[in-house]
Amino acid sequence: MIDSITSGMSIPPQRPRTEQNLSEDQQQLISDTLSQFDADNMSEADAVSIVEAFSQAGIQAGAALEKSMSEFGFDAKSIGELANVSDSGGRPPPPPEKQSSEEITSMVDYLAELLEEKLSDNNKSTLTDEDKQSILAQVFEKFDIEDGESIINTSA
Repeated sequence: MIDSITSGMSIPPQRPRTEQNLSEDQQQLISDTLSQFDADNMSEADAVSIVEAFSQAGIQAGAALEKSMSEFGFDAKSIGELANVSDSGGRPPPPPEKQSSEEITSMVDYLAELLEEKLSDNNKSTLTDEDKQSILAQVFEKFDIEDGESIINTSA
């Protein structure tokens, strides 16, 4: 009975995934990139960094990449999952928006103001580590910057 139902259905053939062979330069980039990380202590940021480096070099996910990474003790699938890359070839989220010159100028002006205040309040020519932390906390608060984020986005 099932045969009679399925015999009238046409199932499109699955396209074979084109496998990329890695060039010597790509293999060297994989080696250089992975040597900067500890396979047993990967953070999400580490995984995203690895995925971005490979993506920028034109290295596609596949058996060749998986094999090369495993030779260095890394599991390509777990790094992809940690970096939130989907199996459908998705990429990590885009980098944060580039800051405008006005935003950077505003932040620099605010920093200069805070520095002048701290130095004149204490009648000193240098800041203590506590002063620096206080200034940094005020900048983070004013410009709504989360802990761990960079004050100025330097990525292009």
